[in-house]
Amino acid sequence: MDTLCIHHDHDGISDDEVKLWLNGVVPPIYLSNGEKPSNNPTRQALEQTLTCLDKASQPTLTYSSGLAAAISVCLTFLKKDDHAIIVDDAYSGTTNIFQDCLSRWSIHSSFINLSETPSIITQHFLPNTRLVWLESPSNPSMRLVDINTISSIVHSHDSSIIVIVDNTFASPLNQSPLSLGADICLSSLTKYINGHSDVIGGSLSMNRKDLHEKLVSNQSLFHMNLSPFDCYLVRRGLNTLPIRMRQHMKNAYQIAQFLERHPAVEHVFYPALPSHPQHEIYKKQGGASGMCSYILIEKADVEQFLLALKLCTVAVSLGGCETLIESPAIMTHRSTLYAIDVSGQMSEKLIRMSVGLENVRDIIMDLDRALNRSINQDIINNNLTNNNDDLELIDEAKRISHRLYQSRVHVITAALRTTSGRIYSGTHFESSQAHASICGEVSAISAMMNDGYQDLATIVVLRGFDEDRNRFEIINPCNRCRVLINDLNSNAQVIVGTTDKPIRMTISDLI
Repeated sequence: MDTLCIHHDHDGISDDEVKLWLNGVVPPIYLSNGEKPSNNPTRQALEQTLTCLDKASQPTLTYSSGLAAAISVCLTFLKKDDHAIIVDDAYSGTTNIFQDCLSRWSIHSSFINLSETPSIITQHFLPNTRLVWLESPSNPSMRLVDINTISSIVHSHDSSIIVIVDNTFASPLNQSPLSLGADICLSSLTKYINGHSDVIGGSLSMNRKDLHEKLVSNQSLFHMNLSPFDCYLVRRGLNTLPIRMRQHMKNAYQIAQFLERHPAVEHVFYPALPSHPQHEIYKKQGGASGMCSYILIEKADVEQFLLALKLCTVAVSLGGCETLIESPAIMTHRSTLYAIDVSGQMSEKLIRMSVGLENVRDIIMDLDRALNRSINQDIINNNLTNNNDDLELIDEAKRISHRLYQSRVHVITAALRTTSGRIYSGTHFESSQAHASICGEVSAISAMMNDGYQDLATIVVLRGFDEDRNRFEIINPCNRCRVLINDLNSNAQVIVGTTDKPIRMTISDLI
């Protein structure tokens, strides 16, 4: 798959393509469309690659957006009095097409939860059912559906019913709907396939020639094809898709594990986690990427959580290099899932997260700080400190970090004040490479405990950075640290916040 993303063929490009590419290494931008959209060489270069990645036998078609591709399917294959079945937690744009637009033309739709019992779809077939619309994982709840089982049920009932799968969240690298029995694979090129948050586009891939001929005809009619320049950008983004997706998934898995342990989080939805309700489906068909969702606990303030984020960007869209976080109830799905009765499936506390390519420790620190603020804002407001004792403790941790500085190593320094007023410190050396441990603070604190300094009153943990000896960050205690500190003294004070604006909190408020 890595080779196909770059060359679209294991044997490289053909002689004809060499001529079209003007003997260049990458396809040039041909701005002329020619007689048909598919005749543009820049668009052809992209569509050939997508055809290979989606394992399609018919040439992939590209569109000006993911919704343009979706609308093209609906206008091509649905007519008055037809019926469609759609997963009930689909992308809000898809839901709006069926609820607000197609319904005015007497095209009917049923929204069904197909993640738990695929056979339930048989109860919703009508004589006029023409389309089954799946998402796996779904947006935003990260549900998976068994594409192969559902496709078999649908085609056994009526082979003329078209099964379409929105594969945007998974990408072609992690799931192949056409190989699983779907008729059409839809992708929003805006997201992972382009991967740089600077293009809007969509695509449709398929194996059936009859479907392809109808869509090609209407593509020329609707004029919703992707511009040559955008084709060039998406084609360029595809070159790095495999390496980007591997890092997205690596970061997302570590963050999902962190979130599962955080006291502000009630439940995490990430397909690769054994706790995911459809983890068995994931193991046989794939579907994980950098996308995860989680529900905050009841007392958490969602808006405060979003406002407290600094590194992570609060924004819609997904699949770019940067980490994006949003609240579906406030932002993307407020007019769809939260405006209709969905049997309580969507919590108002649900957060959707597109995990980016930043250092995973930086993402986790930002999340931890914001999550703590979401459940402790009143306490934080009352505990902003200018206490000289706290500043002295921070300065001591900095002094130890400076004294033990080593190149290419981050120094984790814990400093504590005992109930008798004495100050002790402990250290842990952590590689500055990406694979380093996230929890050096446990080792730093344990170093003091092992020396017998257990009459803890106040504690702070700093990370010093090898690239800047004057840069320090206060580390918010992880779950293991909180338990360790609480076991020593349930009334112990922990300094959190920043070195410029420290906040003193009781450990019991963080548990």
